[in-house]
Amino acid sequence: MTLTEMGQKLLELRATKDALEAQTKENNAAIEALKKEMAQQMVDDDTPKFVHAGHSFSLLPKTSYSKRGDDELAESGLDYEDYLSTLREEGLGGIIKETVNAKTLQSAITAYVEEHGELSEELAAVIRTYEFNDIGCRRAAVKKPKGA
Repeated sequence: MTLTEMGQKLLELRATKDALEAQTKENNAAIEALKKEMAQQMVDDDTPKFVHAGHSFSLLPKTSYSKRGDDELAESGLDYEDYLSTLREEGLGGIIKETVNAKTLQSAITAYVEEHGELSEELAAVIRTYEFNDIGCRRAAVKKPKGA
């Protein structure tokens, strides 16, 4: 393969990568939208669990935590520095980098709530709590017939 052929192949592979990334984003958005719709239908139908096509689907109540938006903080007379100082004062300063990673914040606040029972007033002022239902999906156990 010549250098120009390799260069063309690299361009094609990069284009394929970009297309796959776009498809993955679209697919992930479709998955999340359907999970949200399924969770609501399961709540409406009072069906916390069902089995289909060899998979068990179950309603999983979850709580998500994220930083309140700057406008929302400002309404309370707070700013980004107040957010960071509150995390430090509540013993969560170890998760602070230049930015607070959303997944790190999620796990740290989840652990904080497990330990303290709820968010402190100070944390509640800078952290938004959002409760939602997620869907768990795993292979269902296959029951063997008696005598097999």
